[in-house]
Amino acid sequence: MTLSIPTVEDCFLPVLRVLATGGKPVNEESALKAAKREGFNSLPSILHIQTDKRGVPIIQRRIAWAKFYLNAAGFLKHRSQSLIQITEDGLSAVESNRCTWALLSSSQAWAQKFGPGWLPPQAQV
Repeated sequence: MTLSIPTVEDCFLPVLRVLATGGKPVNEESALKAAKREGFNSLPSILHIQTDKRGVPIIQRRIAWAKFYLNAAGFLKHRSQSLIQITEDGLSAVESNRCTWALLSSSQAWAQKFGPGWLPPQAQV
């Protein structure tokens, strides 16, 4: 079995789970760090330190993209510049233990932001 860096899609549920634990708005930076700890702590440290060409850890960047797409789909929302909160749609995804590109792209918020059926390059495998 080959271990690999989690995809953006792999990061959806860890982000939502962190936000679901309190239900209240959470500081965005601490929520993303917690998602990394909660979702990917068992990965070998080498996968945690791999960086992109700008020196940003790849897992950190993918978690940030996951937050962006979850927000675009209406699964989380910004309460202020630095506070984020899970929505009812996000809670439903956590309860079903399922959050995929297909689920995000089927939301009304996603269709309004990107157009129906649009998927980012990260989703096209």
